[in-house]
Order: sequence, then structure tokens, then C-alpha cells
Amino acid sequence: MNRLKRLVGYLGQFKGYFTLNVIFNLLGVALTMIGMSTFMPLLEILFKSDVTQLTIFLEPNPNTGFSREFLEYEVNHWFAQAIDAAPSFEEGKREVLLSVCLFIAAVFLLKNVFLYLAAFCLAPVRNGIIASLRNDVYAKMVSLPITFFGEEKKGDLMSKMSNDVVQVEGGMIALQKLVRDPFQILVFLFGLFFIHWQLTLIVLILLPVTALLVSIIRKGLKRTSKKAQKQLGEVLSVVEESVSSIKIIKSFAAESRFIQSFFTYNNRFFVLRNRQLRKQSAASPISETLGIGVFALVMFVGGNMVFGGTLSGATLITFLLFMWGLLAPIKTLINALNALQITWVSLDRLDEILYAPLMSEGEDQGEDVNTINDGIEIADLYFKYAQNEVLKGINLKIKKGQTIALVGHSGSGKSTLADLIPRFYEATSGSIQIDGKNINSLNIHSLRRLTGIVTQESILFNDTVRNNLSLGIDGITDAQCNAALRIANAYEFVQALDHGLDTNIGEGGGKLSGGQKQRLCIARAVLQNPPLLILDEATSALDTESEKLVQEALEKVMEGRTAIVIAHRLSTIKNADSIVVLDQGRVVEQGTHEALFSKQGEYYKLCSLQNLG
Repeated sequence: MNRLKRLVGYLGQFKGYFTLNVIFNLLGVALTMIGMSTFMPLLEILFKSDVTQLTIFLEPNPNTGFSREFLEYEVNHWFAQAIDAAPSFEEGKREVLLSVCLFIAAVFLLKNVFLYLAAFCLAPVRNGIIASLRNDVYAKMVSLPITFFGEEKKGDLMSKMSNDVVQVEGGMIALQKLVRDPFQILVFLFGLFFIHWQLTLIVLILLPVTALLVSIIRKGLKRTSKKAQKQLGEVLSVVEESVSSIKIIKSFAAESRFIQSFFTYNNRFFVLRNRQLRKQSAASPISETLGIGVFALVMFVGGNMVFGGTLSGATLITFLLFMWGLLAPIKTLINALNALQITWVSLDRLDEILYAPLMSEGEDQGEDVNTINDGIEIADLYFKYAQNEVLKGINLKIKKGQTIALVGHSGSGKSTLADLIPRFYEATSGSIQIDGKNINSLNIHSLRRLTGIVTQESILFNDTVRNNLSLGIDGITDAQCNAALRIANAYEFVQALDHGLDTNIGEGGGKLSGGQKQRLCIARAVLQNPPLLILDEATSALDTESEKLVQEALEKVMEGRTAIVIAHRLSTIKNADSIVVLDQGRVVEQGTHEALFSKQGEYYKLCSLQNLG
């Protein structure tokens, strides 16, 4: 029920269109019943071959009250008057037949016009709700903390954004049928009771058997659909990993291994999808077979009534038409309920994103921070991924304008410590304060705008150089872009591109070399002009000449600015104000290059490995 409420909740902004859709559908149902009801007098005209069979209806209606007999007599009375006014009996029958046929054609034409208008009004509802849902899922996804993405597979997220959202669109069609078909069923049930209540009871006794069988199938369908959706995420994960790592796959000649892996995952999805479609397809023939069985039984019982003179042939045929009209929406309703089972599974998977905890990443929460006046203080800081403790009691003070270098072996916690400052992760215990204010009390967006980051991996987007540089900032001029590019030693190669700043650099900057991509990332950080710079192996992808130029530029940029530099190449951080040596998540040494080198401790060992004196 909660899932249905969420689905209906998206209808709010489209309630006008949805209301019109319901109205037009109901009008279409009403006209269908009217058109089918007209077949009874039409059959009466065709089967009455003697004038005396109609002249008896010229007398006033002997029936009183609203009943089938009363309506039948009124229609026949109208026919008798029209035929009696004609020059001859045969000519009168032809005129009445023409009038009835034109009326039926007009009714069904109008019915189909209303059904088209219903579909016309449904289109913006379906597409609008899916667009809104996709917007909500994407907006929530990019708002989630980085820890969420460490636990989720990219392929599964892609599957949720694409396949699961599309499945919800199918649910919207099913929801429309849930609104229309029950009304249609009630209308035709009323018509059946009105025509002959005894025959209708036979229908009502047997139809629940169909509903019971289909409900059993529906439960199994939901379980299988959940497995199939999850397996599709696995398939897309393999595709995403293969595309992003294609150079490594080819360099190790591992194509056959990855192809076999993909075949295995895809075959599992193939088996589950077959099972899902077979269960989904089973409901329709089962319901139709049982429906036809009930239909045949009613024909048999009703035929005997006709033979016994208690029911006219035209009435029986009209009853059967109404019964057929009842079976069609029942079958459609069963298919709609099956479609909703798949939709519920997709909504559950989307809820894993929509209802994932934001932790403390509220957009508008906390105090804004625009600058660093005193510095950053890290006190008794602990952090762990799952059960693996990465940082163990870090204490560190970084004064405004200082350049602090974090060094140590791989896995010592350098990048993790830097990631905790802009709150990409939440500390297990301890605190990080900027100017005496705990970062947990600060507005997270303003905190991150305070920080310029260049990561070890060059992260660029499939866009122009200009848009990659001005990420998150509006109104950046060409002069500002070019100044940042010069500092990062990137101006010359950008000017040499086909369209300069407006050149599209491809997905992940694929049209550039590794060094060019890294220099653009540095230029982007410079352009933001942040009070705090975090450089995580910022020069690792540069050649020796470019590294020297960029290092000189970065040193100029860091003047008067607080900077945290993570480096394996120790030659780049010799001039840092303070070097912090981490080992297994703890600070083991801290001081200037000269002081630490002369101490001949852990830092001295690291320098010796790189022949640095």
C-alpha cells in the first residue's frame, strides 16, 4: 500500500491530465455498454419476419418499473411505431435497421474518440512521472555520501536508473487500468444482473477460481522479478568494469576471461528472465481458458432456457456479449496486477537510493564558512571502513597559510585523512575543527567550496575545456581560464586544440594525454581560488619537465593559502612547512625536511628509498 501511495504521490502535478484520462475512460466504458446493448433490438429486427410479431408492441407498455422487460418493450415499441409508419413492413424494417446500424457505428466511433483522448491525456502523465522519478533518483544519488558508492556496484546503479525506472512506467499503465477496469467490470456486472440475474450468479461463482490461480502465479512472479532485476545489475556491472578497464584487459590479453565472465552473468539473467516471462505469460491463458469455460457453461444453460421459452435468443446473445465485455477487463486487470508486481520490485530497488540515509549531508543545514582565519585542528581522530581501522588517534594542527605534507607507505591513511576534511567520509570518533568550529556543524556545500582538490586520478567530464575548468562556478571569463591554465602549464596545449577552450575533450578526457589531463585538473583547482588546497599526488602523471614547471606554479599558488599535499615523490614536498609521516594510521613523525632527515627515522628511510638527501 505504501508503494502505491508513493506512485500515486507523483500524480499531484499531473492531476488535471489524470482526471481527464479517467473521465474519458469512463465515458468510453459507458458508450461500450450502450453500443453493446443496442445489439439486442438489432437482433429482434433481424429475427422477426412477421408483421404480427411487431404490431403487438404498438400497445402501451404493460410492464411497470425499471426492468429489462420494461426497456425491451420500450425499444420494441419504438421499432413498431417506426415500421408501422413506413409504406411497407419490409421497407420499415430496412429503415429501422439502417438507423440502428448508424447509431451503433456512431456510438463506437465516439467511444474510440474518448479512448484516444484518454490515451492523449495519459501520455504527459506517464512521461512526466517517469521524468520526475528519474530526477529524484539522480538528485538523491549525487547527494549521497561517498560511502554509499563504495558499497554499491556502478552497474547496479545504472540498472536502477534505466531499467527499473522504465519498469515503473509499465506500472503507471497498470495503475491507469486499475482505475478504469474495476469500473468497467462493475458496469458490465450491473448489465448482466439487469439482463438475467440467475445466469450472472453462475459467472460470479466460477470467476473467483481464476483469481485464486492467478494470485499464486503473481506471488511467484514477484520473487523471480526481484532476482532478475538484481542479476541485470550484475551484468551491467561487468560491462561498466570492462569498458573502464579496456586497456588493462587488452594489455594482459585477458579478453577471453572477461568474455567468459560476461557470458556466465548474462546466462544467469537469461534463465531468470525466461522464468519471469513464463510466469508473467501464464496468467493470461489461464484466465482466458477458465473464462471461456464459464462462457461455454453459460451458453449451455442459457441455450436450454431459450429452448424452454423462458429466455429469448436475442436476450441470451446480448447477455453473452456483456459477459465477453466483462471477461476482457478482468483479463486486462490480471495482467495489470502482474505488471504491478514487477513495478513493486523496481520501486523497492529505487527506494534503496531514494531512502538511503544522507547522514549529515543536508544542503541547507549548518553554518556557512567562506574562509580560514586561524587554521585546522584535528583531535584524537579515528576512522574505519567496516571493521578495518584506518586512522588511529590522529592529532594535528595546520595553521592558516601553512603547507602540510602527508607522507608514508601505501595504506598508511594519507588519502583517507585528507578525505575526512571535506567530509567525504564521517569520522568514527574525534573531531576536525576549522577556526574552532567542528566541521560537522558547518554547511557541507560551503565547506567543500572552501576546498580545492586535485586527486591522483585525473577526473574530467565529457565536455569542453571551459566547462571542465569552471565546474560549479558561473561567469568565468576567458582571461580567468587562461590565467589558471598558464599556472598549471596547460595554456599552450589548450590553445593548440581545434577549438581552444571550447574543445570537447571526450569521456574522462580521453582525447588528452595523461599529463595534459592532470594539468587541466590542477588548473581547475587553481581557478576555484579556494582558501584550502588538497593535492593528492597532483603531479604524479607529469613528465619531469612539466612536473618542475607545475611544482613551481603550485608553490606560488600555495603562498598565503593553506595546503595539504599528499606525495609519494618526496622531492616535491621538501619545501613544505611541516611534513607528517603516517604509518599504519598513526602519526609517527612530524617536522621539516631537514629536521626529519637528520633524525634518521621513518622519513629518512623513505628518502633513502628514493635516493633523496
